[in-house]
Parts: sequence; C-alpha cells; structure tokens
Amino acid sequence: MVHFRIIHKGTSEGISPWFLLLGCISASSTFLNIIILQWKVILCCKVLNLGPCLESTLGIAQLGVQFAMFSLVFILYLIYYPADKKALELARAPRDSFLPDRSEEWTISVWIAHIVAGHLVVCLLVTIYLLKFVGGPENDWTSAWATFLGITSVLLATIQYVPQILRTFRRKSVGALSIPMMLMQTPGAALLTLSLALRPGANWTTWIVYAVTGCLQGTLLVMCIYFHFRAKSHGYGAFDTAETEPLLVADGGTDSRRRHHEPDARPSSRA
Repeated sequence: MVHFRIIHKGTSEGISPWFLLLGCISASSTFLNIIILQWKVILCCKVLNLGPCLESTLGIAQLGVQFAMFSLVFILYLIYYPADKKALELARAPRDSFLPDRSEEWTISVWIAHIVAGHLVVCLLVTIYLLKFVGGPENDWTSAWATFLGITSVLLATIQYVPQILRTFRRKSVGALSIPMMLMQTPGAALLTLSLALRPGANWTTWIVYAVTGCLQGTLLVMCIYFHFRAKSHGYGAFDTAETEPLLVADGGTDSRRRHHEPDARPSSRA
C-alpha cells in the first residue's frame, strides 16, 4: 500500500533513506540465506509436481516477494523524491564542492542506491558460486556464508526502523508511510516468524529477523496512528511537518520554516 500511496500522492517525503538502506540489505540477506538453507528443497522441485513444489518452497517465495516489494519502495522513493528538495542547498554550496547541485539528503540517497545495488550483486554472485562450485548447505563454507547473511540481516533488522522512527518523530507526521500497510505487516510479521520457524531446515538466523522487525514495526505503527489523529484533529495534512527546512529565497540566501507544528499553521494543500 505504501507503493500506491507514494504514486498517488506523487511524493516519497517523510521516508528515511537510511531506513531503506538497512531494509534492502536486510531483506536481500535474509532471502539469500533461506535459498542456501533450503537449497535441497529447491532441487527436489526437479522431481516433484507443481503443487508439492510450491508448498515446499512457500517460505522462500514469501521472503522473495517481501524483498522485491521493499526494493520497489526504494525505487519509488528515488523516482518520487520531492524535486524542490533535490537542489535545496544549491545557493549555499561551495563553488568547488562535489555535486553542488544536490541537497545533502538527495546526495546520500543516490549513494545509498549504489550501495544497495552493489551489495546485492556481490552477495548474489558469492551465493551462486558457492552453490554451484563448492556445495550446498552441508558444506562448511556455504553454511558459514548462510550464517553470515543471516546474522547480517538480524543486526540490520535490529536497527532498521530506528532511522524511520526518528525521522517520523521529528516530522510529527505520517508523510508517505502507509498506516494500513503497517496494520497488515505487524501481525503478518508474527505469523511469518512462526511459519519460517517451523520450516524444515531453517534455523534461528532465518526467522529471528522478522520477530525483531515486527516489534519495531509495531512501534512505528503506534507513532503514525497517534500523529495521524493528532494532525486530523488540528486540521493539518499528512505531509505537514514539524521539521525546520532550509528554503531558497529570492536574494539567493536561505530561509527556514516550520510547518504543521505551529498553532496558527494552515492545512497544507498537499494533504
């Protein structure tokens, strides 16, 4: 639903690029982790009918879809990043600075996109090499790589929602986040954790990430619900913010404004 919300509103404002970085790397690591651990199950599909094959690989498909959907959020974030904020600091940028036509957050977002793509390519190539030329999960090197991916995913998932929670708390608004999506994701994370924990061949590195993520999702959900009804009761829009943002003014200098949180603020036309 966050995909539809970003497209419908025409902006990804309010989403933290650091949240997307941690989420994409965590999701890809978890997906590759379960592929390695379930490799024998995947190979069995060569001799199984379609029904039993789909049933045995359901956990892999779930993680694959989740990875794809989170990656799509990042893509939409880049596409619908507010155009007026891409060059927000142009007037203040030094003449010899690197990429002076980009604001700090947009520059960080572009670099994060390169990091996410590079991480996916490297991890995918290593996984393919190990499974094809070294051995399956019974091999020590392959098993160690799967454990590394799982631990990486757990560590990143532990702090994945922290940047977004902080960003939402500073903004005091929901922004492009989707409350209905989080209402489905939070209990869904609990069910997915149970499903993955009961899968044959899976270990704690596969499901623990979703248990931790579910708790953090619940925290963000409660915060967004509170800010949603708070804004609605005061006549503010979902994209009005309490953050102070530097703005370009006619004389080439900068100005700042505080939206949403001031008592006399008017509802935003973007709501």
